[in-house]
Formats: sequence, structure tokens, C-alpha cells
Amino acid sequence: MFSFFGPKGVSVTDAYERLGADGHCLLDVRTKEEVRMQRIPGAHNIPLDRLAGQVGQLSAYTSIHVLCRSGGRSARATALLHSLGLQHAENVSGGILAWEAAGLPTK
Repeated sequence: MFSFFGPKGVSVTDAYERLGADGHCLLDVRTKEEVRMQRIPGAHNIPLDRLAGQVGQLSAYTSIHVLCRSGGRSARATALLHSLGLQHAENVSGGILAWEAAGLPTK
């Protein structure tokens, strides 16, 4: 679902609670370099600039939470996924910065 500001978002806590659940994907759309510096264990990385060409990797998931550094790129990625028919994608509000602020695990 879209709001005035773009696709609906979920909190980092909601995203963390779904991590590892059957049919769920936490999709990190940051660059490979950003992910090398800090990543979320269990997250799947497809950089935003490659997402359209690799969207087939996501078709088996029944829920997708999309994350970036602060929420901007992931909002664009979520809108792209919706336009490609993956209506079950949701933006993780605040990105990895909010994830860290909540004290959730990263490597």
C-alpha cells in the first residue's frame, strides 16, 4: 500500500522479528561496499542499481522488508518492487541507522 510519501513502512523491530521466518526476506539495497563495512546477519543484498535485473531472485518470498542506510533508497526500491508486481514489499523505516539506534544486531 502507498501513502502520500510512498510505500508503507515497517519498523526495524517488526523487520527484526520476521528475520529468518519462512517465506520472508530482509532485502538490503545498499552497495556491496556499505554491506562489507556493516551488515545485518541473515539479510540478502541486492544493490538498488541492480535490483530491476535481479528481481527474479525475490519471486519466491511471500514478504519482503527492504532496508538501506536511512530509508530513502529502500523507499525507491520498494516502489520499484511494487511496480514489478511484488506488492508484499515494505520499506524498513529509518534503515540501518534506525536498526543500530534500536540496538539490533549487526556485524
